[in-house]
Amino acid sequence: MWFLEKWLENPKIVKKLNYVLYASFVIVCILGVAVHFAEPEAAVEHEEAAEHEEDAFAFEQIPIFSAIFGFVICALLGLGAKAYGHNVVMKREDYYDR
Repeated sequence: MWFLEKWLENPKIVKKLNYVLYASFVIVCILGVAVHFAEPEAAVEHEEAAEHEEDAFAFEQIPIFSAIFGFVICALLGLGAKAYGHNVVMKREDYYDR
């Protein structure tokens, strides 16, 4: 575990990891747009897709909704965990001395 801690304390490595995160987000968004606008190969698939579109929610028609939704929820979970850790789990340094 000490290797991982040293690795994540290095600002250059953290910066590179941020670039990888953002690049993967852009790639997923591009693939989401490509899949959304791809034509179905068979007429049967087209009919099933048309039936699904009628039952779908309006926001599901946005080409990269799932990628954006996943990214936002992941960020909110991270921020929520950080807030929970600082406000609930962490104690003051003199907690046991009192």
